[in-house]
Amino acid sequence: MDQVDLDGDKLLLKAHVPSKVVANRVWDSIKQADPSYSDLHHEIATVGGDEQPYTVQSGDNLSKIAKRFYGAANKYTGIAQANGIANPDLIRVGQQLNLPVLS
Repeated sequence: MDQVDLDGDKLLLKAHVPSKVVANRVWDSIKQADPSYSDLHHEIATVGGDEQPYTVQSGDNLSKIAKRFYGAANKYTGIAQANGIANPDLIRVGQQLNLPVLS
């Protein structure tokens, strides 16, 4: 987060995010608080591409990763397909994933 301030009667939010995947997750959270985000003035810039690179950590599974980046564990199939993973239960620590933009 670069800046959180008041801009008159609106919340000013300035931020740079690493990918469109992360930007979408930020917007999901904002819409949960106020679907019209009428009291928000924002400048959220995506500094990377559409996909979010991710390195599998100990204790991860595709459902946990999907929940973290998409807000829904059942989106694990999209991660598996995008990364050519035939069996979503077989990922390993240190494995590099590219998390795609999913709808």
